[in-house]
Amino acid sequence: MHDPVLDGSVAAALDAPLEAVSFPPAVAAALRTVDRLRLDQPVGQYLQHVVDLVAETLPGVEGVSVALVDRRKVVSAAFSAPVAALLDERQYEAGFGPTLAVVASGEGVVVDVTAEVAAFPSFVRVAGRHGVRAAASFPLRDGETVVGVLSLYCSTGQELVGHALTTARELADRLAPAVADVARYSAAVTLAEQLGEAMRSRAVIEQAKGVVMLEEGVDPDAAWQHLSRASQRTNTKVHDVAAGIVARAQQASGRTTTGTDDAAVGPG
Repeated sequence: MHDPVLDGSVAAALDAPLEAVSFPPAVAAALRTVDRLRLDQPVGQYLQHVVDLVAETLPGVEGVSVALVDRRKVVSAAFSAPVAALLDERQYEAGFGPTLAVVASGEGVVVDVTAEVAAFPSFVRVAGRHGVRAAASFPLRDGETVVGVLSLYCSTGQELVGHALTTARELADRLAPAVADVARYSAAVTLAEQLGEAMRSRAVIEQAKGVVMLEEGVDPDAAWQHLSRASQRTNTKVHDVAAGIVARAQQASGRTTTGTDDAAVGPG
């Protein structure tokens, strides 16, 4: 799971059983906070809370990002600092780097930017120019599927040893189901909004058909054909044609009502 150029302390931190790890109070508190974050919010908002919390909790971490995977396309959903966004984007542009390696393999990746022989040389060059000395990326799994990647970018390689790595692994394990749940919630909300809009659109179309049936003396099928032909002729959505017909009918009804009222109060 780790870059072979890393020393034994890093390898040990990567391979240690998480249940055997005793986290410092601040880290333990941060993990509990992540567990309590509300899931009924947009994915980006939820993840922004997470990356900000991680950046505040782990010393030496210059930037934190979470990338989401959708049909093998990787997109940064949240980042705590510009350097994290920059390094993520450079990987996407190059099509190569630790984040993308995690998506491909499903395994965590740690890179020592200062090593004489480092993996991902193009990434290492860019990272080094921006003061990053080590990076770690961990998969967020929903079952067997990688749904995202948690990445840390650190100013000193030593900061990745010990609790920073084990905390990142623990966060990745805890975040994965939450990210999947938040994404499903957001998708459900979007679907509900789309269904609601479709129902409202359908109601307007039915109203317009009623107006056409009344004005033209035709049946429902012929009224629909009337709307469809008007849509094609004007290159306008059927819903917009229907809305125009309903609005015109309402205006006409308003004028009729006003005229009747005026007659009622006029000279007698």
